[in-house]
Amino acid sequence: MRADSFFAPLLLGIVFTLGIESAEPKASDRKFEAQLIWGTEKKSDDPKLKKVDSEVVAGLQKIFRWPHYYQVTNVTFVVLAKPKPGTRVKLSDKCEIEVSDKGKPMTEVKLFGEGKLVKTINQAIAQCLVIGGDVPNQTAWFVVLTPK
Repeated sequence: MRADSFFAPLLLGIVFTLGIESAEPKASDRKFEAQLIWGTEKKSDDPKLKKVDSEVVAGLQKIFRWPHYYQVTNVTFVVLAKPKPGTRVKLSDKCEIEVSDKGKPMTEVKLFGEGKLVKTINQAIAQCLVIGGDVPNQTAWFVVLTPK
């Protein structure tokens, strides 16, 4: 599956909850949580991976085919109010996002895989944004971004 065709259905709003605290934002700044999730056909016994909340799994399974979802990373961060540069967040050795305030309610999200820009999305994020991509072994990864 090509990455471009993979992203279209991922723009659906699904409510997610996440958590890890960072510095308190100023009133004009925006706080987000990002969760890196791996979807796969097989169960994993890797102790570094956490099971994804059942509500999140139920939402993902309505759209995607994988029976197992694991949380790789969960990060809370602050995006400074416009016109400041975006906030770059490392979710894993291979996955980063850059989130920029484009003037409420618009947000720009850049998704990077292995250091390369995979996708840029400009939209309001009312409840959450889910973006992701393919990996070679018939699994997938997702970034769930939730404003706080």
